[in-house]
Parts: sequence; C-alpha cells; structure tokens
Amino acid sequence: MTTEWTVVAAAEQFTLDARNAGELTFTVSNPGTAPDTVVFDVAPGEGSQRAWFTVAEPQRVVPGQGSVSFLVRLAVPPGTPPRRYDMTGFAYSANTAPEESSRSSGRVTYDVRAVVPPKRAPWPWIAAAAALVLVVAGVVAWLVTRGPDTPPPPRADAVTVEAETLVSGAAVQSTTGAKAQVVAQENCCDVVWSGDAQLFFLGRGVGDRVTVQVDVPSDGTWRFSTVRTTSFDYANTIWLVDGRQVGDTFFGFSPTVVRTDEVDVGTVELTRGPHRLTLVAVSKTQGTDRYFAGVDQIRLTPVVRP
Repeated sequence: MTTEWTVVAAAEQFTLDARNAGELTFTVSNPGTAPDTVVFDVAPGEGSQRAWFTVAEPQRVVPGQGSVSFLVRLAVPPGTPPRRYDMTGFAYSANTAPEESSRSSGRVTYDVRAVVPPKRAPWPWIAAAAALVLVVAGVVAWLVTRGPDTPPPPRADAVTVEAETLVSGAAVQSTTGAKAQVVAQENCCDVVWSGDAQLFFLGRGVGDRVTVQVDVPSDGTWRFSTVRTTSFDYANTIWLVDGRQVGDTFFGFSPTVVRTDEVDVGTVELTRGPHRLTLVAVSKTQGTDRYFAGVDQIRLTPVVRP
C-alpha cells in the first residue's frame, strides 16, 4: 500500500542573510499505521539549481502516525541575478519509484539580493595618503570644536520574560480537527519553573502553533534564547520570529519532565517595538497523539558588535 505522505514547510519563505544563505525546516508526516522509509528532496524553481540546496539526513524511517523534520540549507552562489525565486520540498517512499508516492509541499519563496563587491582604489598609495590627510584634519577639527565630554548612549539590557505571563494574549492555530490550547501550568512532576509556572502548549498535530508578543526596547541585533521543558509527550518544535524561522528544530522528548538550561535559538535583527514569536510543532519522535510543548522563559540579549 502506498503511503500518502504529507509535506509541510515551517514558513512560506526562506530568510536569507547578507550572503544570500538561509535554512528552513520541512515536516513529513506518515498518516498510515505502518512505518515506512521516506526520502526527502528539493525541486528548485525556475532560474535556480538543485546544487544550491543541502538536505540533512534525506532518508529517514517514519513510524505510523508519526512525523520527522528535515532541515534544508540554501546557499545562493555569488553572481546570481537578484530577484524572487522559489522551490518546493517533496517526499516519497524509498521502496517505490518517486512518481508513485511523491507528495509535495506548498511553494516556498526566497529573495536574492545583489551582493556588491568592495571597490578597490586604483592607486593604493594615493588612497592611503588621502585617508591620512582626512584623519589628521578630522583630529584637528575635533580638538578645536569638541565640547565637554558626554557619556555614550546607554546599552540596551537583556529582555527576560516569564513565558506564562504571555498566555492571556497568546494566539493559537490548529491544523487538525482537534483544538490546540495554551495554558499557564504551575509547578508539577517534581519540576520547579522560574516564576513557579510555564507556558504549556497542548498541540494536537503537525503545524499547530502558538504566537506571543514581546516588546524590544531598541533597534539592533538580538540573541534569542529560551528555557524549555521536555517530556514523554512533547513535540519537536521550531521558532518563527515575525513569521520567519530562526534556529533549528528543538527536540522535545525525554522520558520524564525536565526543565532545560537556557537554549540558544539564534540571532535576529529587530526594530524597537512589538514582535511576534511563534512556536510551531513540526514532528514527534514517540508513539503519542500529543504535540505538547513547554516554555519557561524567553530571553532577548543585545549583541554587541566589535
């Protein structure tokens, strides 16, 4: 019997950095009762090439009623014309021809930006002399015109949020008929959370998600980290910041309930004001119909550039 795979991308768009590189998680689910081995691959859109993409562990065993996640890395080569490109992820059973069991995700886009190489001075010695003259003139002008010393602007402090305090304003989305929920869960199961509670997300299927809002005090680069919980019925999850994936998959399974140390998610460029943080259930590694997740704390720490 052919497995009717389902393939879901964590977001509708890759987020590319200044080098036109990025990554995105795809989740493949097996709706049948029997385990099957899936092969995941990428179909590049017009103007792009398969060589731009790398799939980590492209062949995996998926248990019946289970899911697995595939991390796809994208590296666009220099010189690629800047414009919007697209791709799709697809999966098929390893023991059948791709055309017999292949199923695809929706179209995922990515915007390639022009990378301008630094200009080289035609006469290095002239450029160096001119630079020296400017530096000397600048120092003289500063010494003549400077006023009294003023302290540098204050650095932004880290933003630490008890995740359970965000439950009242959280938005939950379900992808199945079973309704997902989010609650503030008090200490239990021999675990003590910071603030004596955690944000407890009761997901019911792949793609279920909860979105909270966190305010950032200033523009800049921020390190996003969390303190999480793992358990026997917890799902594998990813984070989206303002709709775009940040970091890799967090594996939620452990035989007992465990509060983790601080987990680094990734760095993001954020403007001052509110931002949406979305926790998405993408897969599970155990035989359960639950896609639960727990978040104790959310922390944003300013990154100081040298």
